[in-house]
Amino acid sequence: MVTKPVSIGVHVPSAAVTALGSGEDYAEFFRQVEALGLDAVWTEDRIFHAANMLDPLMLLASAAACTRRIRLGTAVLVLTLRNAAVLARQVSTLHHLSGGRLALGVSLGGRPEEYLALDVPMKRRVAVFRESVTVLRRLLAGQPVDHQGPFFRLENATVRPPAPVPLYVGGHAEGALRRAGELADGWIMGPFGTVRDFPGAWRIVRDAARAAGRDADRLVAGRLVYVAVDEERDRARDALRAFLHGYYGPRFASSCWACRRWTSRTSGGWPKRWRRWCEAPRLAMPTRC
Repeated sequence: MVTKPVSIGVHVPSAAVTALGSGEDYAEFFRQVEALGLDAVWTEDRIFHAANMLDPLMLLASAAACTRRIRLGTAVLVLTLRNAAVLARQVSTLHHLSGGRLALGVSLGGRPEEYLALDVPMKRRVAVFRESVTVLRRLLAGQPVDHQGPFFRLENATVRPPAPVPLYVGGHAEGALRRAGELADGWIMGPFGTVRDFPGAWRIVRDAARAAGRDADRLVAGRLVYVAVDEERDRARDALRAFLHGYYGPRFASSCWACRRWTSRTSGGWPKRWRRWCEAPRLAMPTRC
């Protein structure tokens, strides 16, 4: 297995429960991330959500305008709710304007109200996702595309400039893990699940890549980690609980117990499981720091 350096990024506060405020507030946030030496900013995506999130690609366009080095990524974009041909044009433009810094994390999503509003058949979302990835990849290569499928029909369609954007699939279900290995350049593990869960999930991703005739050692893995920094552990836990309640709902707020246990375990040094977690090449996306 090839080991690559760990890349550390920050999830952009874009939901109503964490939003920064004005455009200049965001510009200052992006500049500070770059000045601190971090590697990336990552945005999230929901079409309709009680948290009322800002558009992920427009946020990254703002970040591109006021930074020069950091990677700009989505973690993750709900691909099945966006027209892949239109998205290819947006991605090509943003990748060009940012100097080639864009990375695209995508997923299925699972909120019926969003699928209903956008007239996308939720029962066929896996098929929509697979064809969307195919169309997106081919268009971003910059060559004329002819494609006849159940969801997209293209005749001599071209998107330029070409945008060789790395594509990551997010999710924790076995199907998502297999799609990451079969279709993408890597996998993004969401916030739920433990370090202990990683090796088995990563094995599924790599096995799927090999079964598809792909080089598993070229894949990368990322992890979304929620972090609240405070001198008092209880205040940090309460801040995390408030965020999780606002974004995921009350049933996920109890996940904060894991953060408290993790803090106590790591006070004397990194556990062995953390070293095993670092054995694979990855990008990491703490949401707050």
